[in-house]
Amino acid sequence: MERSSPLRTGIAAALTAAVVSVICAVAVYLSPLGTVRFVNSWTHGLDLTVLRTDEPLTAARFLLGLFNASLTAFAVGALFAWTRGLLGKVPGATGE
Repeated sequence: MERSSPLRTGIAAALTAAVVSVICAVAVYLSPLGTVRFVNSWTHGLDLTVLRTDEPLTAARFLLGLFNASLTAFAVGALFAWTRGLLGKVPGATGE
């Protein structure tokens, strides 16, 4: 199994999350209710419309969400690569 760099995997995950966050922010800006309805389809009957706010999407809120999503994705990606590297050291753990 090829080893994954935790730093590189974390950065790739963070950039992916940043792109998704920007797309989501644009969707919320253009159609707030439509976006909530779309995400509701993922939650198997949970009603997320109660989480909707009438507060405008400001640059500060957008940037904070972008930062938090990217930071979380970086941590998850780095942890994934680190644990994948650990599995590479365990005989038979990779299925090879």
